[in-house]
Amino acid sequence: MPIVYATLADMQATFPARDLVQLSDWSGAGAIDEARIDRALAKAGTVIDGYVSAKYGDRSGLPVPALLREIACDIAFFELYRATPPEGVTKKRDAAIATLRDIASGKVRIDEGVVDAVPQRPGAIHFKGRKRFSRDELDGAM
Repeated sequence: MPIVYATLADMQATFPARDLVQLSDWSGAGAIDEARIDRALAKAGTVIDGYVSAKYGDRSGLPVPALLREIACDIAFFELYRATPPEGVTKKRDAAIATLRDIASGKVRIDEGVVDAVPQRPGAIHFKGRKRFSRDELDGAM
């Protein structure tokens, strides 16, 4: 199941309603086309997954950081345009992609340094505390 990085409510909190209606309402009904916005958000999620999974692996089930929610909204808003988006929208999308590149390279962290933010594998055994053996402690054992 794909991760939902942002919702229609997030888009509505980020962008003016008139812009969302204008960009999504291709039929002229005068209302936001939720399905079109959901598709744009799904497309943005796929882009985000491609970058984030390079560094963090599968983040399913973990909370979505505010930074990724903002990035999803900016990319989805760009995706709603049928023609060439205005320069400001393109710049925001380009900045979002640049931030995703920084996340993938490790320059920007989304786990806030919390070790437990990496999902544990089912059935794996995890130990906390001091490391039990080191090379020095095992030297000469074989």
